[in-house]
Amino acid sequence: MLLSMTIENFKSVKNPQTICFESVKDNRLDSAKVIRINDKMSLIKTSAVIGPNGAGKSSFVRALEVLRRIVLSPRDIANPLAGSLSGTVFAYGIDKATPATISIDVLLDKGIEGDEENPVVIGRYTLVANKDKIFSESLYFIVNNSKKLMFERKLSSDAEGYDYRFGKLYRGEKKRSAKNLPESRTFLSESALSGGETSGRMYSWFENTLNILPMGVGTQAEQFVAEALSKHPGWGDMLVNYLWSVDITDIRRVAVRVKEDGSKSVVFTHVYVNDKKVDGYSNTFLMESLSLRRLVAIGIAFFTAFVKDQVLLIDDFGQLLHPDVLCHIVEIFENCNKRSQMLVVDCNPSLLKEGLLRKDAIWFAQKDSQSSTVFYSLSDFKGRSRTSVYNRYLQGAFGSLPVTSDFYFVHDGTPVEDEEKEEN
Repeated sequence: MLLSMTIENFKSVKNPQTICFESVKDNRLDSAKVIRINDKMSLIKTSAVIGPNGAGKSSFVRALEVLRRIVLSPRDIANPLAGSLSGTVFAYGIDKATPATISIDVLLDKGIEGDEENPVVIGRYTLVANKDKIFSESLYFIVNNSKKLMFERKLSSDAEGYDYRFGKLYRGEKKRSAKNLPESRTFLSESALSGGETSGRMYSWFENTLNILPMGVGTQAEQFVAEALSKHPGWGDMLVNYLWSVDITDIRRVAVRVKEDGSKSVVFTHVYVNDKKVDGYSNTFLMESLSLRRLVAIGIAFFTAFVKDQVLLIDDFGQLLHPDVLCHIVEIFENCNKRSQMLVVDCNPSLLKEGLLRKDAIWFAQKDSQSSTVFYSLSDFKGRSRTSVYNRYLQGAFGSLPVTSDFYFVHDGTPVEDEEKEEN
């Protein structure tokens, strides 16, 4: 589970911005929409970042994407920072060499309530780096509200090598991993791949828990679906039922076809009534409508989250989807999910529909006077109103709305309307 994330000097974010996914204590909010860890901690099932186009909503998704790519980078890649952090420092800054900071708190162990021998364990991992080198890196475990150092690595004052510190509870590969570690590779990944027990717990979260849905609806999305259906054949029928629930009722079968070259494609069987006879046809994934492909990819991501602990990130959540369908699939996730989180980004205010998400689950994004993105929570706004949150948002009560102005097309310096008059 993801508890919180802080980013600084990354893409559209200049000053430190934090988004928290722990629920606030408020008996007026729906307790069915949180995952209870213990008396002191509950995590929100579905959180959303909402705001206008170009506000920088996706920066926190990109930051998690970049952090995962760096940590899980294979050893044969010389500099994983170059492919991940190039062009990601604050877009409007003058100094492009200033490092970005990404810090996350994740739940590594839910513990056993009332059992002091099995406490809740939170991992806090922080990386400060630019595209050339790591400036600092650290891992702390927070156990029973006590912050304990696992390892810390900082660039020496003379910029020659690193100064390391290791906590008493750190278990794993230490000096041998640190001695020859390049300045472009994380100690977390090197020590985990060398069998480090402590680093391995955090590394495993990136590898097995964090699930970022592919942005597109092309071959990458098809392979994502094909691999899942190959591993879970029964999900084909479940996928048909899921599509029926959003009014796509002519699909009777979803299957995986293995091609001669070993690659896989997803095939849909459509059935319809023609002159009182049942007829049908088959379509491959890439021949289906864009909205259907999007729904299928989301559905498969949902099924995975229903059977194993997942932190599911979906950027442009409402892309290609009808607002009512968008709200309904949130309800599906909320009703079927007992163990995972979903974090979504979208500009569609339909997510503000009354009763769909908790107040503490909604975050807004907008640009400040420095063109830097700021994030703030709906729960920061106190007081009651008879007007719905949806309508108040559209009225500008929470900010984070697009500023529109008049536009008129001019061709070669002459308004098109005037050109037409001259031609006549």
